[in-house]
Amino acid sequence: MSDEAFRILFTAWAALAVAIAAPGPNLVAAASTALGNGRAIGFYTAVGIATGSFLWSLASGFGLSVVFALYPPLLLVLKIGGGLYLLYLGVRGLLAAWRNVPGAIRPDGRALLPAAAFRRGLTVCLLNPKSALFWASISTFVLSSGASKGVILGFCIVAGLTSASIYGAYVFVFSSKAVMGTYKRLMRWFEAAFGAFFCLVGGQLLLSR
Repeated sequence: MSDEAFRILFTAWAALAVAIAAPGPNLVAAASTALGNGRAIGFYTAVGIATGSFLWSLASGFGLSVVFALYPPLLLVLKIGGGLYLLYLGVRGLLAAWRNVPGAIRPDGRALLPAAAFRRGLTVCLLNPKSALFWASISTFVLSSGASKGVILGFCIVAGLTSASIYGAYVFVFSSKAVMGTYKRLMRWFEAAFGAFFCLVGGQLLLSR
């Protein structure tokens, strides 16, 4: 793998890691389950989300590559659309930080069995339209790297493991109700940091050749 391909894939992974860590439906599902049902059940939700992330990465890395092989101009269209979407996420995050919008994380009082918790995480991830748009954006980086299928598969596996690690960490943290106060105080700064990063990555995607 060339240095340029590595740089592109690393940028895609960094954007992915930030997106996973950023507040959204997946984080709300994992944290709310942990708060309402405890750490063990929360981990099942995190694994469900990670499984969904892995499936999205496979669809983006291999399914879209077939489409682009048949219709090459679509890659440029997706690059522009993906860049604009990342900029949208960035601006929205900065506005949320500016307005200091309160979070949606609160204990989920419904008793969940492990299988139900897993299904909840998987469903939230797969049916989230923002996930589809974001993975379409990430696929632009991955496919433009010119990496082999084996490398792309490795990227998909790393994406799933990254998702499991980050959401697992969130479950570990949010299983303690004492953390909620700290989260609420720092949420504004998290949003600002995420927003700035997405603006940077989106701009890079739009300006890349």
